[in-house]
Amino acid sequence: MTITFDGVELRNPAPFSLAPVVLCNETTLLSGKTAVQTTTETGLRVRLKCVTQDYADVSALLAKIGLKATLIINGVSYTNCAIRSWNRLEEGPPGTWWYEVTFVRETA
Repeated sequence: MTITFDGVELRNPAPFSLAPVVLCNETTLLSGKTAVQTTTETGLRVRLKCVTQDYADVSALLAKIGLKATLIINGVSYTNCAIRSWNRLEEGPPGTWWYEVTFVRETA
């Protein structure tokens, strides 16, 4: 499996879910009724758990925080993606870096 974000490879990803995010907003009105806004468009949110033996991989990915770029998963391109959260960064054993990063796709 090959995953890149703006040219940076995410090495050794664990299995993950690529289920679409249903975009829906639900509001309870003062009358007690429910108003729903929805769209046929779906979003993308994916959490990846990866491991690398080169901290330069981690550093290159951390440098992408705040940028919107293309996330490519097995040859399928998802444009307008950004790092939403960085959930873990641990070294162990020495020289092996474990990290979790979550990407989200802008659809606006």
